Amino acid sequence: MDFALLKAVSRSFYLSMVWLPPAMRRGIALGYMLARATDSVADTSTAAPGKREEVLRQMRRAVLGDLSADEQEALLRLLRGEMAEAQTKESEATLLRRFGECLEELAQVSEVERQLLRRVLSRIVKGQLWDLSYFDEHEVVESAGETLRYTYLVAGCVGEFWTDLGLATMGAEFCPPERRDIMAQAAVRYGQGLQLVNILRDMDEDAARGRVYLSPYRERGKTMHPCTTPEWWHNRAYWFLWDGLDYARRLGTFRLRFTAMLPALLGQKTLRLIKQRAGSERVKISRWTVYATLLEAARLSAWRRAS
Repeated sequence: MDFALLKAVSRSFYLSMVWLPPAMRRGIALGYMLARATDSVADTSTAAPGKREEVLRQMRRAVLGDLSADEQEALLRLLRGEMAEAQTKESEATLLRRFGECLEELAQVSEVERQLLRRVLSRIVKGQLWDLSYFDEHEVVESAGETLRYTYLVAGCVGEFWTDLGLATMGAEFCPPERRDIMAQAAVRYGQGLQLVNILRDMDEDAARGRVYLSPYRERGKTMHPCTTPEWWHNRAYWFLWDGLDYARRLGTFRLRFTAMLPALLGQKTLRLIKQRAGSERVKISRWTVYATLLEAARLSAWRRAS
C-alpha cells in the first residue's frame, strides 16, 4: 500500500490512519483509497451524469470481481485517460491512474477482509449512484428518512465496516465480540454524523449546484415539522458525533481509541464554526486547532470506558 499517495489524497485521514494497529491499517487504507477513487469519478463535473454512473458501475463490478480481463482493462484505460485528465487535483488524477494497483492489493488481502471491503464499497457506490440520479429529477431531498438513508450509504456503512474489520483482524482486543451489534450501531451513527457535518458545511455550495440534501422547513398539517431545519440537523449531527466518541472510548487499545476519536472531535469543532460563521464563508479548521485536537484526543484516549 502506497501511504505517500494516501497522504497526498487526504492529509487529515492519513494523520489518524497511521495510528491504527498494523493489523487493521492495510484494510482501512485500501478501503479509503477505493472509496476515494469512486468519489473522484462521481464528482467529475465535466463528465455527464450518465457517463459517471456507467463508470461507477464498472468500478463496483471490478471491486466485486465481476469483470472479465478485457472489461477490466477497458475500465482502467478509461480511468487512466479521460477520467484522470478531468480531475482538478493531481492527487486524485494519480489515484485514478493507479486504480488497477488498488485492485491488485484487494486480491492480496485475506478472504474475510476482501468480502468486507467488497460489501462496504458496494454500498458506498450505491449511495454515489443515488446522488447522481436523484438530482436529475429533484433539487431538494424530500424527507429526513431519505437524507439518513443517503448518509448511511456513503458514510454510516463505513462504521459497520470498521467494526467488523477490527473484530476480524484483532478479535477481542478490538472489542468484546458479543458487543458487536451495539458497537456497529453506534459506529453507523458516527459515520452519519460526519457526513452531516460535510452537508451542513457545504450547504450553500451544494445549493448553487442544485443539490439540497436537507429538506426545507415546511408546514405539515397545522404544525411546522422541526426535522427539516438546519438547526435540527446540526443538533442531530452533534449527538451522532457524541455516539462516535462513546464508541471510541469503548475500543480496546490506545491506538484504536485515538484513531476513532480524532474525527469526532474535529467534527464537533467544525460544527461550532458552522454555527458561528457569517453568511456563506467557508469553514475550515486551522492547523493549530488540528494540533490541539491531536493532544485532546491523546488525553481522552488514555483510558477505556468499561463496556
